[in-house]
Amino acid sequence: MKIKQRKDIEKEEFKSLIFDIATEILLREGYENLSIRKIAKAAGYSPGSLYYYFDNKAEIISMIYGENVNRISEQMGKVPLDMESPEKTLGEILKIFINLTLETPEHYRAVFMNDIEELRDKFGMLSEDNVIPNLLNLINVGIENGRFKNADAAITSQLIWVYTNGLVSRLILEKNLSQERKEMIIDFHCETMKNLLLK
Repeated sequence: MKIKQRKDIEKEEFKSLIFDIATEILLREGYENLSIRKIAKAAGYSPGSLYYYFDNKAEIISMIYGENVNRISEQMGKVPLDMESPEKTLGEILKIFINLTLETPEHYRAVFMNDIEELRDKFGMLSEDNVIPNLLNLINVGIENGRFKNADAAITSQLIWVYTNGLVSRLILEKNLSQERKEMIIDFHCETMKNLLLK
């Protein structure tokens, strides 16, 4: 293995460790008590080692979010858009988002279930700038081909995203649900979202 490859692997392992520790501290002590120094101590590194990669604690949380978004977006992007029945595509991508998010519930809780002032604008779901392009495009296709109701596509996409994230947060918090119950609720949610759009 080349030196550069080894360094890249070490860098990714380091970042993964920092993300996990930051998430643990955030969930246990809250954002106000999270600090670069505290993360570094728990990880067994000097604060300077962390500052080499991160400017501040908000950037660490932001990067946790970014890593998960990239992972999930990559899988959602593999679903082909069904031009004739875009509601089928909607159901598929919502299931992918929900199931992949539930694979790393601690990261979701750390970012979305904490009121972090420095990150509100970036992680908001209802401002005019916060629209998911692929979801918006899918809804526009459905409206244009007459499958979906003629409604404001941007607001519709945002509300679907809010409803879906609301479900995710409950599935994360309600830990005693059986897998069968979770799957039934997820299926029902996806069908409900499709039915909201269909004429």
